[in-house]
Amino acid sequence: MKKLFLIFMIIPVIGCQTNQKPDKDTVLKIIRKELNYPRTIDYDIFCSDPAHAKKLLDLKLDTAGMVTIQKTQKLKDIGSPLITFTKAAQPYLIKPTEKEKKVDIQKVKIAEETVSHIELGNSTESNGKKSIPVTYTVTSTNVTPFSVLMKRDFSKPIARSATLHFSDGKWKLMK
Repeated sequence: MKKLFLIFMIIPVIGCQTNQKPDKDTVLKIIRKELNYPRTIDYDIFCSDPAHAKKLLDLKLDTAGMVTIQKTQKLKDIGSPLITFTKAAQPYLIKPTEKEKKVDIQKVKIAEETVSHIELGNSTESNGKKSIPVTYTVTSTNVTPFSVLMKRDFSKPIARSATLHFSDGKWKLMK
């Protein structure tokens, strides 16, 4: 009977020891959930703005067949969109909200970001709280022709860092 009692006392104590260093899969799940990975990088194009039309012309998105740009407007056409998107651009367009439609804003997909690699640092403890530094690598996939709108090299991965803290019986990401 005493042995049975000891077994039932040891199991809950062992089960509560969850503040040990989490494995990489657990950390990856936490990062994906807390930071919303994988995620889409988008860009707002103001279709009635001459500055946006000039930028698209300078980046040659019209010659790439993604947009059609109205270079001149008649007086009666002022306020109407200068930029329209071609059939080739359709897979990269994000459905606009009603508010965006009213002011002629079109979101375009630039790329998708995913977490590709995780490194866990050494855990530290201060004031009775455990924490672990985490370094993770973000890579861009499904890069679209609209990626030229952003001054970034999407072929290079980005190293980011965060810290995991153990509190309330679980690991939480501190951004």
